[in-house]
Amino acid sequence: MRLSARSIFRELYRASAKDWTDLLKIALLILLGFLWSGRLAAIKAAGLSGVPVHVVVPVSVLGIAIVFSALSAFRDSWPPLRRDAVTFYGLTGLFGFVLPFILESLAAPHLALFVLLVIISTMPIMTVLAGAVLGIERPQPRQYAAIGLGFCVALLIAWDTTQSAALSGTSWLWVLIALCIPVFYAGNSLFVASRWPKGVDALQVACAQGLLLSIAVLAGSIVTGAVDDWPLATRNLPAMLGIVLFETGALLVYLKITRDYGATFMSIANYIAMVFAALIGHVLFDDRLTWLSMAAAGLLVVSLSLNRGGRRA
Repeated sequence: MRLSARSIFRELYRASAKDWTDLLKIALLILLGFLWSGRLAAIKAAGLSGVPVHVVVPVSVLGIAIVFSALSAFRDSWPPLRRDAVTFYGLTGLFGFVLPFILESLAAPHLALFVLLVIISTMPIMTVLAGAVLGIERPQPRQYAAIGLGFCVALLIAWDTTQSAALSGTSWLWVLIALCIPVFYAGNSLFVASRWPKGVDALQVACAQGLLLSIAVLAGSIVTGAVDDWPLATRNLPAMLGIVLFETGALLVYLKITRDYGATFMSIANYIAMVFAALIGHVLFDDRLTWLSMAAAGLLVVSLSLNRGGRRA
């Protein structure tokens, strides 16, 4: 069968568009991993500076709400207030943002950054297994391989970095608290992937979450009197600003990836965050880092090449 020049050009264009789409998906995953690790580093820095959790959480949430409101005002596009949409905002904001954020703020000052990331890195395994069992997503065999390989990367980095005395004196209470974080993230990610309201984009969801939760934390701080301690946030303003900026970016990218490509695909970002966390922890907190962690990062490239999105059930 003879092919015309037009049909050849059309096929080349489709192949090129697919390549660019795959490249964009991987770039978003890498960006999300960086933003997550940067946020945790900022939370840890704030905690080490003496900024208490009951100050970190409400001040950060208010800052995030202000940023998203400004972006929505600039776009002149505010979140719709349908009942299904409002329910979605509230549930995903609570279980995918506030509760994990509180637990991260509690655990981060008491755990080495890489240890916290290793614990959170169990989220992809929880996500893929729960998604398959519940019939929400149908991961392809290569995605199972990607997640398994990624977890091996996390274990290698953990084994390498914990050869120092970083874990000595660490209370198992903080480890157990940290283990609740991936449970909330996995459940929320599957909910986002399967129950996204129609006609709503990622910025509108993020803005609604920020506004609803900022009202809740503001009311809670006033009732409990915690608002009187808010000036303590000035003990480390760069860290507080970092929390707001990293979380703002991470939430937008997380929502977009999960909505468009599924919870299983998004979960690989946890392993990318491990690599960034090892680097950031070494530079900012003098955490141990050797060639083995860098070699493990090379395996992550293979994991990324295997993770190209699964099928929704």
